[in-house]
Amino acid sequence: MKPLPKDDVEELQFQLLSFYRFIPISQPDNVRDTLFERLKTIIGLRGTVYVAKEGINAQFAVPVGEPLKELLEAFGKENAEDDGSAGGCLPFDTFEKNVPNMGNVVGSDTPTFDRLIVRTRNYILRDNMNLNGEDEDSTLDWSDTGMELNPSEWDEQLRRPNIQLLDCRNAYESDQGSFVSAKPLNTQTFSDTWSILDSQVESQSLDPSEPVYIFCTGGIRCVKVGAYLRQRLGFDDVRTLKHGIIGFERWKDDNDGSIAGSANDSSFGNDANNQQGERGSLWIGENFLFDKRRFTKEDNDSDNKTSDS
Repeated sequence: MKPLPKDDVEELQFQLLSFYRFIPISQPDNVRDTLFERLKTIIGLRGTVYVAKEGINAQFAVPVGEPLKELLEAFGKENAEDDGSAGGCLPFDTFEKNVPNMGNVVGSDTPTFDRLIVRTRNYILRDNMNLNGEDEDSTLDWSDTGMELNPSEWDEQLRRPNIQLLDCRNAYESDQGSFVSAKPLNTQTFSDTWSILDSQVESQSLDPSEPVYIFCTGGIRCVKVGAYLRQRLGFDDVRTLKHGIIGFERWKDDNDGSIAGSANDSSFGNDANNQQGERGSLWIGENFLFDKRRFTKEDNDSDNKTSDS
């Protein structure tokens, strides 16, 4: 990344954001190199970008103001606009299907990412999905994943009785916090998901004939889980929390807690017919985030570009 002037560092505010898009990329190496050359010019940018044949996945901490604007332009429409912006540097608009998932704005003293990393991978989300022994390049249709619910729809529908609600994160994430009545998959890695889902359907603890609600941290894991539920296990009605827990927490904050209450609100469990503002939050605990404070294991892909801070 382009270094910050030392006098400005303490006063800066950083926007946390993440986004992804599943889209065929025929030459991931070229996309990686193009992105790195563009992103390394953005002052103060930190984070990771993964590029694969199945798409792109990114998480950043970027100074608010012009650096944030430059970052969004880099991943946006390829052609420059009439307003003088540089335009995107990719052969597609990353935000065509979904806007970025904007997280918190934090001070420069908050641990986030050490540096900028732009890396190629075999997958933007490693799944080790073995489709009955088929060739490893065979895949599901990542556009057929079910219905996305915005946070207000999600909050309302989760208050219905006897719903099927799956926490699609790993056990160590679910242990930190989850939605009330959610059933954790208790995976150690995302690759464990498929055998667990198979066994739950076989044991009839999951019913493909009934709606199933799924959620994860930011939404990307639910793309693959939703596709698997629909295309391999025969679920017709799969409902996903748009932008995941991060989006839900932002929605709560935007409503000043008046919609869902606080995370530790002891009023949870009130009669379902109460007015929404009088009910407690359906989210209990903390959201496990993968930044400098909470690392996940990286794979050993060596084909990468990095920029030291």
